Amino acid sequence: MSDRETGISPPRRAYSLLPGEWRISRGLAGDQGPWRGAILGLWVAGGAAAGTGMLGAPTGFGTPVDLVSAVSAHTAAFAFLSLLIAWALTFVPRLSGPFATIGGLLYTGTLVFFLLLFSDMGVALSLLLACAYTLAAAATGWLLGAALARETSMRRRTGSILALALLCGAGAGIADPSIFRMNGLRHASMDDADSAADAGGGSAGGAVGAFRPLTTGDPSLPGSYAYDAFTYGSGTDRRPAFGKEARLISAPADASAYLKSWPLLRNWYWGFGPKELPLNGTVWMPRGDGAFPLVLIVHGNHAMEDYSDGGYAYLGEQLASRGFIVVSADENFLNYSVWSGIPDQDMKLRAWVLLRHIGQLRDFNEDQASPLYGKVDLQKISLVGHSRGGQAVAMAADRDAWFADDASLPPAKDYRIVSVAAIAPTDTVVDGKQARLSGISYLTLQGASDADINDFFGDRQYSRTTFPAGGIGQAGSAFKASLYIEGANHGQFNESWGRRDSSLPAGLFLRKPALPEEAQRQIAKGYLTAFMEATLGGDDAYEPLFEDYRSASAYLPATRYVSRYESGSFVALTRFDDENAVPETPGAGIAGTSSAGVTAEVAEALDRQRHGKGTHGLSLQWATDGKYTMTWANVLATGASANDEAALSFAMADLSRDLAGQEGASGASDIRIGLTDANGTYAELSLADYASPQPLFRASITRLGPLEPLVDEGKYLEPYEPVFQTYRLPLGAWTEENPSFTPDGISGISFVLDGEPGKVMLDDIGIDPA
Repeated sequence: MSDRETGISPPRRAYSLLPGEWRISRGLAGDQGPWRGAILGLWVAGGAAAGTGMLGAPTGFGTPVDLVSAVSAHTAAFAFLSLLIAWALTFVPRLSGPFATIGGLLYTGTLVFFLLLFSDMGVALSLLLACAYTLAAAATGWLLGAALARETSMRRRTGSILALALLCGAGAGIADPSIFRMNGLRHASMDDADSAADAGGGSAGGAVGAFRPLTTGDPSLPGSYAYDAFTYGSGTDRRPAFGKEARLISAPADASAYLKSWPLLRNWYWGFGPKELPLNGTVWMPRGDGAFPLVLIVHGNHAMEDYSDGGYAYLGEQLASRGFIVVSADENFLNYSVWSGIPDQDMKLRAWVLLRHIGQLRDFNEDQASPLYGKVDLQKISLVGHSRGGQAVAMAADRDAWFADDASLPPAKDYRIVSVAAIAPTDTVVDGKQARLSGISYLTLQGASDADINDFFGDRQYSRTTFPAGGIGQAGSAFKASLYIEGANHGQFNESWGRRDSSLPAGLFLRKPALPEEAQRQIAKGYLTAFMEATLGGDDAYEPLFEDYRSASAYLPATRYVSRYESGSFVALTRFDDENAVPETPGAGIAGTSSAGVTAEVAEALDRQRHGKGTHGLSLQWATDGKYTMTWANVLATGASANDEAALSFAMADLSRDLAGQEGASGASDIRIGLTDANGTYAELSLADYASPQPLFRASITRLGPLEPLVDEGKYLEPYEPVFQTYRLPLGAWTEENPSFTPDGISGISFVLDGEPGKVMLDDIGIDPA
């Protein structure tokens, strides 16, 4: 008989569950067997996400400390919130299930969502990826738990293992799609058009002799100077190189007039405030008698705890071996931090600190006890900047726009900035103004696969760089040039930043750049060395590299390039920037006519995201053969003969992205250029005989495929950016085509449009006497 039947009560337990304990016990009751594996999978996935997020938000205490802190905090939060959610679910009537697993799902999904959102992945994409990642983690753990459980049947265990393998394979395919890609079906942008060999050897095509050869040899090779490296700094900096190990002690810079806010956490980390910003720099100085030209390099924005200034040692060593004193300035204290934000007016401060460095170097140059005594030629200075630093150097060169009344800066008469080079620069408006350079040589480099600064902003500063009559700089003729590089990204120009252009976790979704790190830095070394030799050293033999990159095809890495160039002696015939410019009157005293089938429009040039570049050009679109002609009311005297090097120069950008079904194909495959001389004699050349217009560079930035347009609310929506390429055709070539043509006077220019439908934009049409 049972106790109930006998009326005998069962013995009472020694204790009973309290209401809270009972609810927690009930909340965990459903999390048995494979569900425990799901909880473990979620904990591991959340820990990996937290650790990855911390790597993108360093504290400055070192990676081990950051990772241990992140995983520990995650473990505590995971346990607490999972149990809290499980406990809360017990209050729902007639609801049962794996409550703790549900709590882990909600916590991990929320954690991943906010980590991605704060990495600028966008709301929709962050939510989608967080859900997919969290569910995959739970499923992986559940399947693993089911496969390892003792009570699981062989059939169920086999099914769990197969499902787990499929899930892992799908995850690997998403992480790296190339795993399952068939041979020959590469996704890199270099697949288009020319082969790598053709690309490196002058991928734009062109006849032999269509450009001046580079006779200097490979500019990326080291020079003959031995050099010394040392640092100057505050002497008290948290970084030993600028603290107790500094060879020279610099004076602090009081920036309180510009810095109104400096968080306590930033002050605690660095050990100084706005009134005592340090002037820290690493110097590479050639041995021998000075004085040597000065090159100042400044980095851009990056996590302030991950120091950026050391990433340009390869440039410092290269340029010092060529006879230039190089300083890499430390402005990490102006960079962003997850923990203390970014200082107000950081752009203005970057330029201001750079100018204070010039003043400090002037003082060292005058100090007999300094190793820099008498070594620095302050009348031959070039500024080089990367990212925000690329904008800062232009602002420093145009100092009066922002610092005209600042008595703390060295007087302008004490130094002269001859040239400015910007690597993937920003171009923001500061105090309602943007830098304008006059009589200063300018060079800008940009990678087509830049995931950070993915618009070619250097193109804008190029347009805002002008030359006074004569165009003569401090050393040799002034000029401006740009280079757009297929397969190059943002970070590989800095050895410290590397191949990821976004901080973690967003950086995990970026493709590996098609151009290797060493190749990308070789391009930077070659172009910056040639730029310094030409602008500071006055060696005109290096200018062919900027006129046409094909002149150095034997030395440049195998990829495709678009280059733009204008000398200080360039005579513009029309730039289309007159506010009254229209196709019928594209400039003063110019009449324009279009044949049937050709649509002409004066429009603003647009970047990758279709924002204005601040300059206008003439857009030509055609469906069949046609022509656009400009005729001058007065004959243009060129002063050229059939035997000199004077050239017709113009810039042209491919706008085929605007044509349905034409994306990635050249929008100017067959164009001829006709000139009419003062006597009405007409001659025509095929542009392809000098430089064949090449297809747009397609940039596939992320691993996300069709989801890529969702990143950062459409940052990578457009895969193409139309970039201007300069074409230079010797005027004497028209005489070779038609001996009756005399190039000393021009009355008209025609662009004859043949072949498939196309669309281009023309700009900067003129004569280069060179």
